[in-house]
Amino acid sequence: MQGLSISISNDITGRSSGSGAAASLLLDTYPSAGFAYSFRTLRAAYSGNNIRARESSGSTEQNIGFASGVLDSSSLLTFTGSNDGLVPIIYDQSTNANNLTQTIASEQLQIVDAGALITSNNLAAAQWANRRGGIVASIAFSGMTDIWFFDVLDVTNTSNSQVLYESSPNYAASIGAFLITIENNTIRVSNRNSLGEGRNSYNISTGRQVISIRMRAGVSIATFSEVYINGVQIPLASTVGGGNSVFSNQTLYLSRGGRFFGFLGKRQELTFYPSNQSANRVGIETNLNNYYGIY
Repeated sequence: MQGLSISISNDITGRSSGSGAAASLLLDTYPSAGFAYSFRTLRAAYSGNNIRARESSGSTEQNIGFASGVLDSSSLLTFTGSNDGLVPIIYDQSTNANNLTQTIASEQLQIVDAGALITSNNLAAAQWANRRGGIVASIAFSGMTDIWFFDVLDVTNTSNSQVLYESSPNYAASIGAFLITIENNTIRVSNRNSLGEGRNSYNISTGRQVISIRMRAGVSIATFSEVYINGVQIPLASTVGGGNSVFSNQTLYLSRGGRFFGFLGKRQELTFYPSNQSANRVGIETNLNNYYGIY
């Protein structure tokens, strides 16, 4: 998990000189996010920390903020020394304080590997693996009819079963829960309704990707989800199950294990919107690509 050696600089506007274009702060242009996790500043008015870090040797913890609009890696590496750096908390940069937390040490994300910052394309990234992941406090999904996830991932494995998002610790018995996985070279978007599980599958490959996922409640399973990768809508490969989709109040788990692996790759940014973002999708994806330089 060594960082790449390409030299790319960043500034407070969200620009990556490797991508060639400046980007405005995401949440200033597209507000109303339910939560937003990133290693860059997403909102000008946000004055909180970026992450809470734990160094692996003595398990001491320290909040780490931003420097010039990105994770303060200098303070982080000074804190961790030659040890690994784990992440008990990624702080939510929306106005909702929906922090991503993990109190189990063995399941915490990794941000430093033996004193070296973990990166993807020379920008900070969290390593997700096996059961590494986090938990978001209970979200009232039952009041939502149209939800979107915008994710920046470095996907290294598409064959093993891996959880991206799961809205219940007992998905199989929870009507209204959803489960999004990568397995058998597809992204599978699943929802439990009164008839059982409905599931839509979309093809996916490895590599750095901006992945946008839409889910709607109260529509047929075959039409309840949409997946976009690097700005392009991915055709539905297969659909299973009947009835209409439904959402219920749940706790959201990111990359938890269970019968699956956690996500096997790196994540740099994840933003959730609890409302229809069809009109904003291209703009949000462009903002992400301008910064990360993926496609």
